[in-house]
Amino acid sequence: MNGLINEAALDKRCRKTRKAIKTSLIKLMCKKEISAITITEIAEEADINRKTFYAHYKDLYDILDEIENDLIEKLFHILDNADIMRSMYNPYPLFHELTAEINKDFEFYSLLVQSKNYNSLLNKIQEVFKEKLLELITESTKTDQELLPFIIDFISSGIVSAYKEWFSSDRNISLEQLSKALSMLISNGLNSVLEKQK
Repeated sequence: MNGLINEAALDKRCRKTRKAIKTSLIKLMCKKEISAITITEIAEEADINRKTFYAHYKDLYDILDEIENDLIEKLFHILDNADIMRSMYNPYPLFHELTAEINKDFEFYSLLVQSKNYNSLLNKIQEVFKEKLLELITESTKTDQELLPFIIDFISSGIVSAYKEWFSSDRNISLEQLSKALSMLISNGLNSVLEKQK
């Protein structure tokens, strides 16, 4: 039993250290290009030594890969658990899940958007998001298959752009208000396209 407690504590400490390293890299990416960031700077920002850093990651690109994979996994989890057909007509529950995920680690997502390498990372995630959404919607709708990729591209680009703009703004409206507005825009636009396809 004691071994289990120690293992759980070790696992928690490991997750905490990895989180500190990832957040430190994103903070540094807000100030400079990734090619100019050193392991020493990341370690100092995370309040660890270089040996501890290398116990978790081989280099800073290893950290970026983990951040990217974590974000993709979270997106897939949200999409896989959604009723895609229902979401096409009312995407608000999907936005609600997305907002809840962002609020779990608001500082991290805020820093990520402000980072200098944010666009390349986000573009990769956006592409994966589009592919997954396209795959799910293709299975659920009779909409013209030639037209569908363009619709998905328009929706995913619009969502990403709106969130990016919101994080960069004074945030006079809440994330919840933004989610509701985007949900209405998407459902009204998508519904009119789907109606014409019938």
